[in-house]
Amino acid sequence: MQTVSRTSATSGVKEPKTTLAAEIADQVFDSLRWTRVNGGIVQDVSWLDDWMHRTPQDIEADLAYLEINRSEVLSALSKYLSDATLRTRELDWLFLNVLTYAEYIATVSEIRKSFLGIDGYIKSLHPPKAEHTSNISDIAAHRWHTAATAGITTISAFVHPLLAVGIGSASIYRHMKRKKGIAQVNCVLEAMLRTYLSFNTLDLSWSHVAATLDESRRVGALWDASLFRLAEMRQTAAQPGSQPDAAR
Repeated sequence: MQTVSRTSATSGVKEPKTTLAAEIADQVFDSLRWTRVNGGIVQDVSWLDDWMHRTPQDIEADLAYLEINRSEVLSALSKYLSDATLRTRELDWLFLNVLTYAEYIATVSEIRKSFLGIDGYIKSLHPPKAEHTSNISDIAAHRWHTAATAGITTISAFVHPLLAVGIGSASIYRHMKRKKGIAQVNCVLEAMLRTYLSFNTLDLSWSHVAATLDESRRVGALWDASLFRLAEMRQTAAQPGSQPDAAR
């Protein structure tokens, strides 16, 4: 699996950009926190120094133990994109990989909460399952929790085409339990996961990245606009006659 560390993220940067690049990398990695639990007791909370591309075997444990501060990662990306001469393949990949993964697991989390309620969702995380599936049919078969209304209101911000009307009404409960509604949610999650899993290389084709993000967005995935900006800037830089990047 592709991996980038705090140090390797900025390995191609030259003076006078090294300090800024290191600050940006630190801001990203300081936004990735892992909680180590043993026997149901929290043993340690630490920040990551390496980010590895995640697989379906990692996702359930990540839902339980990984915290990604998306606002901080987006803040770091804004600083990174504001300087057109600052660029490394490693930072490009790190931002793309972390943010698409963060959006996917946040969406999974909110969808599960909407069906299970907060308490039921938390209980479902421990112990983490060995294998992750984007199919929510089994979860949807559970009896609706009284907290579902709040969960649905939250999820509508993530999967807007699915839950456009009647939030909190009895009709939305009936609609969401129908086979078609579940199939639509599964379609969005499958598209988001497929998009993320395709980004397991530093040798990114930015036209492919843009097309893949757009394809999943058309079925309901919500990606932050800065990811499209990143892809657009890298496509522009690859065009003949563009100015060479200073970093690499």
